[in-house]
Amino acid sequence: MPPASFRVSVLIDAQPGKVFDYVSDLTRHGEWSSDPVRIVPLAAGEIGVGSRYRSTAESHGVTFNTDLEVTEWNPPSQFGFRGGDATGKFSHVFTLRPHKDGTLVTRRIRFDATLVQWLLFLVVLYPVRIPSAKRTLQLLKEKMETLD
Repeated sequence: MPPASFRVSVLIDAQPGKVFDYVSDLTRHGEWSSDPVRIVPLAAGEIGVGSRYRSTAESHGVTFNTDLEVTEWNPPSQFGFRGGDATGKFSHVFTLRPHKDGTLVTRRIRFDATLVQWLLFLVVLYPVRIPSAKRTLQLLKEKMETLD
């Protein structure tokens, strides 16, 4: 079964290094998520490939607890993490590219799903997830452009 995936992008008026530092700090994702989310590290230390976190998120009245692991760490151009919960396994990869005086941020979200999950994703979740992901990146843009 092919993975269900999509990409969304936003142009942020901030330098790639500043955006990378903010996006790669998973504990701050709740500051710009379109749904309530709290992410805490499972161990102290620097962020890098293999860093692990626990996420508690709420979406449409349902709470999801997920263990996350950083899978990509290439400052200031790429950051990624993966996890899994009741909806299946997923990964998020943020790619940051300089664009004029700012940064073009592209977020790729991929779900590994069974046939039933894949069909559900196409019929129900796809129309919900893409608008939510676009809102989230717009919130990231607004947050980044107001940070000192």
